[in-house]
Amino acid sequence: MTDQRPLLLLLMSLPILLSGCATVGPDYAAPDLDVPDSWQGATGESDETLAAWWTLFDDPALNDLLAEVRANNRQLAMAVANMERYAAMYGVVRADAFPQVGVQGAAAYDRQTERVRRPPGIPVPDNPAWLYQAGFSMSWELDLWGRVRRSREAARGRWEAAEEDVRHTLVLLQAQAAAEYIQLRALQTRLATAQRNIDLQRETLEIVRGRFEAGLTGETDVFQAKMNLAATEAQVPSLKAKHDETLNALCVLAGLWPGALDALRASEPVPSADTLPHLLPAELVRRRPDIRSAERELAAQTARIGVARGELFPKLALDGSFAFAATDAGDLISSAAQVFSVGPVLSLPVFTGGKVRSAVRAEEAAARGALARYEQAVLTAFGECEDALSRFAQSGAQVVALHTAVTAASRTVDLVTELYRTGLADFQRVLDAQRQLAQYEDALAEAKGGRAASLVAVYKAFGGGW
Repeated sequence: MTDQRPLLLLLMSLPILLSGCATVGPDYAAPDLDVPDSWQGATGESDETLAAWWTLFDDPALNDLLAEVRANNRQLAMAVANMERYAAMYGVVRADAFPQVGVQGAAAYDRQTERVRRPPGIPVPDNPAWLYQAGFSMSWELDLWGRVRRSREAARGRWEAAEEDVRHTLVLLQAQAAAEYIQLRALQTRLATAQRNIDLQRETLEIVRGRFEAGLTGETDVFQAKMNLAATEAQVPSLKAKHDETLNALCVLAGLWPGALDALRASEPVPSADTLPHLLPAELVRRRPDIRSAERELAAQTARIGVARGELFPKLALDGSFAFAATDAGDLISSAAQVFSVGPVLSLPVFTGGKVRSAVRAEEAAARGALARYEQAVLTAFGECEDALSRFAQSGAQVVALHTAVTAASRTVDLVTELYRTGLADFQRVLDAQRQLAQYEDALAEAKGGRAASLVAVYKAFGGGW
């Protein structure tokens, strides 16, 4: 009987051998960035609104629209599919830590050459003859240096980065849809404003015609009134085209065919809100999905250094196979037909022309690049937050100033029109007042939309929406 004690001794010592081996490559630690303690711009008092910031606008149509985006947007679906792909790839890498077992069977009709000398005493088999085989094989790489563990860490980090990419895509899409929706409402307000000014200028034209027919003014005033009216009417087609383009863009974001959101054509005021989020700068690093994704990419790339370094060390695998082989199918399942082998296989790269060490340097350089991308993502995020806070603060002052200008322009139009009726003012003052009123009202509608959009930009910059 064959002495199997050496093999049993090897198998029993494997756990001790594995536990005593160090894991190659650097252990990952998240970068410790010295971020500012506070924001330059003013923030709110709570971060409870971050997850569903759009509810601050109290607009059911906006809520429904963003629900459609979350359910049907194709970019989001692509991001989710990409995440699922990396999750599956992690499963592929994780399987390398376990023994790989395969089963095989074969039947072959085989003929051997008769022109080969055989040693004395070796019988000549039937030639040709059938050969039947059935069995299994096993191979298990013992992770002595942690190369497989580092591969698993890298795959896990990439999967987690893809999860953050899904969240980042969601943040961007919801902010984009909300901004488009606000622009739609602002365009509707601008169209309504243009129509009011058109109606006012038509009334003025009738007044001028009456005065001309009564011989109280020259025909020049009539032509000027017509010119003013036509110039205002000329603004309407471009506003309508932008309105339709914005509505179509919303359909694309919601994963719907153009025309599916025609219910939004009904004019509504621009939604407004003033509640700012509260988030400390250090919390932003933990909150924004794009920063979290860059950090996970850095972790994955750090692990890849260990994978590359692991190629410098010996690989030890435990291979084995067991099979039955016989020329007669009836004799296949018998002890005499057994064939098996089991034992360790050691491999070590001796000369690769510098290939392995070059691969290590490449992964180390990639890790430095991943760290730079992470730091850049943090800097970009802080810049976006400060920009958004500043724009929101300034947008309030702009709305107040334009509201004052509209009130004064409206009163001016009333006064100069009455003076023109009584012959105490020329028509040029009426034209100037009406043009300024139309200009300021349009600017006010646009500024209100800009203020609401700047609040959306604040929540987007702070990583709200997931």
